[in-house]
Amino acid sequence: MSDAPRRIEEKAYAYVTRAGGTELLVFDPPTGEGPQVPKGGIERGEDPADAVLRELSEETGLADATLRDRVATDEWPHPTKPKAYRRHFYHVRADSAPDRWTHEVTGGGEDDGLVYACRWVDVGTAAARLVRDQGAHLDDIVADGLDTGADDTGVRNADRTPPS
Repeated sequence: MSDAPRRIEEKAYAYVTRAGGTELLVFDPPTGEGPQVPKGGIERGEDPADAVLRELSEETGLADATLRDRVATDEWPHPTKPKAYRRHFYHVRADSAPDRWTHEVTGGGEDDGLVYACRWVDVGTAAARLVRDQGAHLDDIVADGLDTGADDTGVRNADRTPPS
């Protein structure tokens, strides 16, 4: 890898939980890369909190999720390309989602038309199974107990829901 500066891409990542925070939503893309959390690019001028809900809807079809809190922001260098991702992680809650489902990706991006197999996994063991270090901040939502269902004083934008 050269010493050339990396291009930074802004991405929004959703840690979607249910069952009192014990289950995390993941999907298996048809590429076979391995389990991932819903995520995607932030459009120019778009707030990361709005982007995470848009991406969640486009990638999973979930339209009744509630944004709980911003978890973390980090920078992750791509291992083979001259770019890095500024990753904005959010905790989102979706109590009424089914146990398993498939969803065809919408939104017109590079994944448009792909079918993702969505499922729930144990949040305590998910970090080690997610690709590309996507579980880097899962301990933050578990340790902070953000999914208790109570009105947390740290909850930001709790009234935001994905676009229809």
